[in-house]
Amino acid sequence: MLKTILHEYLETTCAAIVTAFEQLPHPSRRQQAIHQLRVGSKKVRALLRVAKEIPGYHLKTRNYLTTLQLLQNLGGTSRDTRLQEQALTRYEKAIGWRFSVAHLLLKTRLVTADSALEATVERLSIKKLSRLPDAFKAAIAGIDEAAATDAIISHAASTYNNTVLPESRAPAAAWHDLRKRMKQLYYQLSIITQLPHHTHRHREQLRHTKKAGQLLGQWHDASELLLFIKTTAAQVRKEKIRLPAAAAQLTQLLQRETREKLADSAKHLRDLGIF
Repeated sequence: MLKTILHEYLETTCAAIVTAFEQLPHPSRRQQAIHQLRVGSKKVRALLRVAKEIPGYHLKTRNYLTTLQLLQNLGGTSRDTRLQEQALTRYEKAIGWRFSVAHLLLKTRLVTADSALEATVERLSIKKLSRLPDAFKAAIAGIDEAAATDAIISHAASTYNNTVLPESRAPAAAWHDLRKRMKQLYYQLSIITQLPHHTHRHREQLRHTKKAGQLLGQWHDASELLLFIKTTAAQVRKEKIRLPAAAAQLTQLLQRETREKLADSAKHLRDLGIF
């Protein structure tokens, strides 16, 4: 049962990645394809990470992981820039002012990112990734399923229970690492909850890590937009161009939003009573 679940999970995910990659040249389908590529890459990396805990499992994954990292990054700038522009527009409506220079920079970044993406797609081949499921199936053929199940569940439990909240004044990088940890754990728990041996506790952990990842993702997006706005405003002032008072209001709004989203994330994690 475990071997079938793991192989089918990987096979389905890799097939979704290949399909998404083939959609990248089409502008109308590109953003959805980028999203699917990034999600698929994270799911595969999470599976390969937990597979290392299985006794008797051996598979050289360096080349696969390199391709996955490239796919995960592929189009990231394009997608993030579009999301930033959409978010910036929402915040601007709240103060009744448009930061035209920031939008111009975002549009320029988007054109550059899309050009780089198109060039990369033309050169990149992911045929090797399509062979990963068969290689993985061969690597787990001889494992003991009971021992493998115990190892996977034990790894997830250890990761979950040993997660700690960064200190209140911890740098953003610490919270960013926690966000990635929650995302990886969520995908690993999504595999465990398909096993016959999973429990109600595993389903609860799956729900909690999904919510934690979403909240930390919202904080990350607000934090990145705040950094971009502050940097852009500093560049404008360096050129001896005076910004209206609304620019400071925009920054203050984003600072408040970032603090609130981080507080929401921390509260959710504390309420779980395990971190």
